Amino acid sequence: MASNPVMEPCSKHIDIRYHRIHESVTKGNVELLFIDGAENPADLLTKNLPREKFVKFRAQLGLQFPSGSI
Repeated sequence: MASNPVMEPCSKHIDIRYHRIHESVTKGNVELLFIDGAENPADLLTKNLPREKFVKFRAQLGLQFPSGSI
């Protein structure tokens, strides 16, 4: 919806303030990129992950823990 200006009937309920995203994309202020689900570091904040992915995404986001912990 942010990159496609075609308005579908089911999107009419969306408040005007959310259309600001579309405007920002159109003006080039924001670029939307596809990130494959297996490579999405935001999963660290929203899902239970296996240790390998947890450590990988933690490093990508620059999070640090005291030594001796995970």
